[in-house]
Amino acid sequence: RADDLLHVVIPIGVSLASEKNFNHLLETMLVEAKTFCHADAGTLYLRTETNHLNPMIVRNDTLNFVMGGTSDIAVTLPTIPLYDATTNEPNHANISAYVALEGRSINVSDLTNAAKFDFSGPRAFEAQTGYHSHSLLTIPLRTAENHVLGVMQLINAKDAESGEVIAFDEALQPLMESFSSLAVAALEAYVREQGLRQEIQQLKIEIDETRRQHEVSAIVDTDFFQSLQAKARTMRRRLTPSD
Repeated sequence: RADDLLHVVIPIGVSLASEKNFNHLLETMLVEAKTFCHADAGTLYLRTETNHLNPMIVRNDTLNFVMGGTSDIAVTLPTIPLYDATTNEPNHANISAYVALEGRSINVSDLTNAAKFDFSGPRAFEAQTGYHSHSLLTIPLRTAENHVLGVMQLINAKDAESGEVIAFDEALQPLMESFSSLAVAALEAYVREQGLRQEIQQLKIEIDETRRQHEVSAIVDTDFFQSLQAKARTMRRRLTPSD
């Protein structure tokens, strides 16, 4: 695991830090995690200001479909509320919402025997597509200040040799948590850089507007302009018909 951390996870994290395209950054986060864990499918969610998990990237090798990221295909999966709209109680029934709210990873080896969570979503997906979700590894995207920015969910680990769907190796979980920490650091750096760019742009706009106002004032306050205004008023009075 130490070798994997040193030679795989950390280099991936370093490469993420240099990524300048937001969609490609999110896509790489999910694809690299999926590859490292031999996962057949996965979804990356980001937490919204309205306390929902918004699916940003979806990948499924068996079904051969791609949604979000650098593709032109919109994500059609529904958002996941973190709190009940009526009672405002935390949504602990949904595994992704639970992970986001609690900030800790959940490894489910077999959805069939996992009674703690409501898996009606995966079952409805299976009824629609025939795709059976067997094992899940759901990891929070947590900052150093323990603020969860989103969730990464990997689906159906596969045996590297036989291709059989198996449970996610528990030894991979701490590695994926280390990977998610590096990925979140890259994501925060990207957001911070974009925020600075917006501030600089806003500052430029404000400076330009201030400069324009100064230039207008410099023109309006001149004796020449004041004289033109006086002449214009005199001409308007002459042209205005008297009662």
